[in-house]
Amino acid sequence: MFVLDKTFVMKKYFFLFLALLTGGMSATAQTWFQVPTGTTKKLNTIDFPSSTVGYIGGNDSLLLKTTDGGQTWNPVAFSGITFANQGDHFVKLQFVSEMIGFAAVGPYSGSYKTTDGGLTWTALPLSGNLCFNQGLYFFDENNGVIGGSGCFQGELVDRLSGGTWSASTVNSATFNSMDMITDIDFKGSLGLASSYGGRFLRSTDGGQTWDSITSPYGITVPLLSIAIIDDTLCYAGYDQVDGSGFGLLRSHDAGLTWSEEFNMATFFYPDYYGIHLATNGKTYAGAKSENSGTGLIFTRTTEQIWDYETVDQGIYDFSSYGDSVVFGVGDSGYVVTNVPLAILSTDDLMSETADFTVSPNPTDGKIRFSTTFSENAIYNLFTLEGKSVEAGTLSGQELDLTILPAGTYIVRIKDGESVFTTRVIRQ
Repeated sequence: MFVLDKTFVMKKYFFLFLALLTGGMSATAQTWFQVPTGTTKKLNTIDFPSSTVGYIGGNDSLLLKTTDGGQTWNPVAFSGITFANQGDHFVKLQFVSEMIGFAAVGPYSGSYKTTDGGLTWTALPLSGNLCFNQGLYFFDENNGVIGGSGCFQGELVDRLSGGTWSASTVNSATFNSMDMITDIDFKGSLGLASSYGGRFLRSTDGGQTWDSITSPYGITVPLLSIAIIDDTLCYAGYDQVDGSGFGLLRSHDAGLTWSEEFNMATFFYPDYYGIHLATNGKTYAGAKSENSGTGLIFTRTTEQIWDYETVDQGIYDFSSYGDSVVFGVGDSGYVVTNVPLAILSTDDLMSETADFTVSPNPTDGKIRFSTTFSENAIYNLFTLEGKSVEAGTLSGQELDLTILPAGTYIVRIKDGESVFTTRVIRQ
């Protein structure tokens, strides 16, 4: 249910006009680079536990994994998850190490843990009250929280403390199962959660108890994401429902009170999804235009300045590693990164691989393989500088290079544990 008074609408349009007039928001030149994934499914969540290993969760039980810092992504043939009807989506992932991670599936197929890098999953022994789950946050393997809602209750949280699960206390909880927790973040003992019912939950004891806080200006609007930036500054994203929203919601008192970030004003009227504080100190927010479907990435460079870029698909989540490498995921198998992934040398690509040739070589179009590959084989095409230009799952025993410009490329095919590479000239 969306509730909004006319005074609030007038204030919003006044501040939008003022923000655009004073230049508080600016569009920037393209600095995001697409990474091939070999899928067209919606991607909901991404997490890098290290600079080499990362995971992506998507619709239709899709789980992708990278072991080369995000250059190539391969499907994981996992087991152990029982999917409910139409509840087969990975909605949230968090890995506390390269091998140990947690997933919210559904949002009504349960929460799971893996200890072998996503190959097998085990259902978490939660309190039994959670019917819907989506938000999660883990400090380590034995401490964290899972948030969602009950079958006939509003926001609920289960807490893992020292390896033992128990139900947290949520003060003033509703009785509407649609009031589901959508995202959770922590900084020390301070925890914040966003609710699809339009409320914030706030904890100051590590997630044991939660107080309810209403949205600003009397709004009841679905909250989709939340991030704690420092000891006082926090941001939350929302689904604006009727095209009247402009910027993230912002708190300057550690989540006690909220207002709108008018410095993000844009006529795209975005729905704001994932919010991410990267190790480079910048804050990133993914969005999708309510009126055009255009994807947007907002970057906070200073507290008063946000830049944005339009991208091909809506962006739902971010993750990062190192000092500056950031990834975003979105609709139709869309993955982007803020740095070109030209980090593999020709020697690295060609070393320790099985014999493999293609014909014709040179070619003006399709190439055929000297080796027969399985249906699950993954191909990647690289320039001689090591930049990935195309990737996907093989269909048949040939590959069409027609769309590539003339030049020399490295063809890399991974089939099970075997890796095959060769060079090909595109005339």
